[in-house]
Amino acid sequence: MAEVLFAQMAPGVEVGSAATMDWSGRPAHQHAIAVMAERGLDLSAHRSRRLSHHLVDESDLIVAMTRNHGWAVAARSEAKAAATFLPAELGRLAVQAGNRRSADAGAWVARLHALRRTWADTRPFGRAADEIPDPIGEPLACFRDTADRLHRELSPAAECLRL
Repeated sequence: MAEVLFAQMAPGVEVGSAATMDWSGRPAHQHAIAVMAERGLDLSAHRSRRLSHHLVDESDLIVAMTRNHGWAVAARSEAKAAATFLPAELGRLAVQAGNRRSADAGAWVARLHALRRTWADTRPFGRAADEIPDPIGEPLACFRDTADRLHRELSPAAECLRL
């Protein structure tokens, strides 16, 4: 859901998703498909792929849903841990960093990381409250709540990334 929501909110930004567990090739959950359809987004063709060293290395910005996901990124590339943020953390820092304007994505992400270091001490990935748990196994209403939260927390970053 985060992938299609963020792609809609930040047109022109290449967005992809990957799972930390091996769900490779599986379709999106039926509730996720239904909730995205309610928002006019088509998730029916989505197939999951596993997080890899290549995907991590090729990404300018990584949004991890939980701190454990952030650690999975860091395990694949220590350098990319600095480019990994939880959704609410990313939203907060994006507001402080401001619009990307013509800066390349890497420079903007470096500003985010510098801002994070001013308040995070040694905590590399946000706070527990910044995490968005996977709604798998929950009722449709929980998927709607998750989609609403993803939209709310990723909107500031999407707005800042638009050129």
